[in-house]
Amino acid sequence: MSSSQASWWPLTVAALVFITLVGCDVPTGNSSPSINTDTEISTPLVQEKTFTFLGGPNSEFDPLIDTTSSDFDSLFEVESSNNDISVVQEIDNFDIGNLNEALDNATGSLTFDQKTFDETFIDLQKEGFTFAGERQIGVLNVELQRSATANIPVRGSNRVAFKKSQNNYVELGPTTIEVQNITSSPTAPGGVFDSLRFTYPDIRVEPYGEENQLVVDFVENPCGSGPCGSNGEYERDISGDGFRIDLEGARIYPDKPNIDENGTVTFKIGGQVNPDLTVKDDDKISFGASTSFDNFEIREIDVDQAKPFAVDITPNENGGDINVANDDEVRTAAFDGFEGITDRVDGLNLADVSLTFQVETANLASTDAQVYAAIQGTNETNQIYLGGTEDRDATRGADRNVSSLPFSAAFTENGSRLPNDSLIKLGVGLGGASLGETERTSLVVDGDNSNVADFVNALPTEVRLAGQAEINTNGGDLRVRKPIALDANFSLDVPLRIRDRFVVRDTIDADLSDLNDLTDPEEDASISTAELQFSYTNGLPLGADVKMVIVDAAGSVIERFNGGFDNDNFRIEPAAKDEDGAAAAPSSGTFVFTLGSTQEALRALADGDKIRLALNMDQAGSGGGTAAVARLRADDQLTLNRVRLEADASVQTGN
Repeated sequence: MSSSQASWWPLTVAALVFITLVGCDVPTGNSSPSINTDTEISTPLVQEKTFTFLGGPNSEFDPLIDTTSSDFDSLFEVESSNNDISVVQEIDNFDIGNLNEALDNATGSLTFDQKTFDETFIDLQKEGFTFAGERQIGVLNVELQRSATANIPVRGSNRVAFKKSQNNYVELGPTTIEVQNITSSPTAPGGVFDSLRFTYPDIRVEPYGEENQLVVDFVENPCGSGPCGSNGEYERDISGDGFRIDLEGARIYPDKPNIDENGTVTFKIGGQVNPDLTVKDDDKISFGASTSFDNFEIREIDVDQAKPFAVDITPNENGGDINVANDDEVRTAAFDGFEGITDRVDGLNLADVSLTFQVETANLASTDAQVYAAIQGTNETNQIYLGGTEDRDATRGADRNVSSLPFSAAFTENGSRLPNDSLIKLGVGLGGASLGETERTSLVVDGDNSNVADFVNALPTEVRLAGQAEINTNGGDLRVRKPIALDANFSLDVPLRIRDRFVVRDTIDADLSDLNDLTDPEEDASISTAELQFSYTNGLPLGADVKMVIVDAAGSVIERFNGGFDNDNFRIEPAAKDEDGAAAAPSSGTFVFTLGSTQEALRALADGDKIRLALNMDQAGSGGGTAAVARLRADDQLTLNRVRLEADASVQTGN
């Protein structure tokens, strides 16, 4: 550099520095520079939370339906070999009791009249004896062994018919036969008869063979009060004026072949006239008595024909219409497995529902019974009747519909007659039944012959039963014996197949306080993303629409998301199903709830402590090449692989 250059170069640099300083804004006071900061929040709230469909507090995974806390242990049964679930309920405590009135209704007012017998055994004048004065009858050429036959009329018997060729009978309860007012003439100190025998060929005692006829001998020295004769005869003192014998267990074989005709029971009186009896030629040797049944009671019948008859199977207080709302005219039982189910599940609807009725009868045989019933299911808010229909499966002929009632009494509810479609008919064939044995008949009530699905899916907690039965509907032969019993129970045992939607609820812990980093009122945040991200693996053959409620530590609601289940973006897809409706392959995916885009929107959410989820379970979208309804297994699982809070924002600090 030359000497001239050396002199102006420092001056030039100094001038440039001065110009630069003059052109700048120099901060004054306490002002600081404005700073923009990108902030990202990524907080895992749930890591690998797995639900099984069923379980309890000791289960490895959280159950969607807790089988212990809601008494579901009595509702669901799990097959140990494959974890298939069945819904199981049974009602076996209707306690209907005996139907002994059925025997009275079957026979009407059947009984046997009192019969007065007055028979002339010997009329000496008619037999041509003429002699003066008196003679001993034994010296006359006259047969002293005499007998006569009489018939006891059957009364009030226009409901049944007996055939002797069929050995039809009436077996007696604690009934007595009585013979009284025995008279004979002429009177004589030694008695008119040396012996008398009453024979009832139509009354038999055990073992009821033809040789076991009721026979009563009047003799001088009776052997005892019971059937103590050499051939089982009863013996009574010939000096007495009658007898009374307990016939409990004896059988009467009436001659009454037609329902509309009167019948009879035969008895014979025979005796040996005392040969020392002194008589005149105009004397008549006669005998008189009356025979009757006292405290007549039928214990068993075997008849060739019996008109159909009705019997109450639940109490009928006034003998008229049956009021289902009257506790005194129904039998009640609990469906206790459904108690409390709504605590966690709403709208659970089962598919392929059927009830199995087990009708037990005792001492009804060679007949049938048609039970007509009003069966009402009730819960805290609703009621429903189990109504029968014609069977859509014509091959089995299990119609349950009630077209009309065969008796005058109607089923009512507080004065309003129940329509026939609110009633059900259960037919029981008893042609092969035997007296003394309990006959059990299983009857299926399913979707082809009833509204059973609607009935069960109403989740009744109490069942009320009112009923009457018509017995011997074809008017044929009939055998009935006291005590007569008819009882009914029914059970629900079906695979857990879901017909429609139902809602399951759960609560998960979720601390959202990290959102405070974005909601400081002293800072200006521009929020680009704030969301809850859910990823899942679903091994249930059901999908679910999801709604979410965020609550604070006190349980107060902060905000609701997808409250109407109407946003398809919040969706868990179902697993693919096999041909039987069970899960075959799990589905997986993600869904995202957007929390907000302003500090104000997030400020309240920062107090979030828990997330309440509601899963509206359904079958929409389930594939696998089958339209089968979903069949659930106890160990079917839904896993929330991750629930994460994600937020991105640009936060500006300073001015």
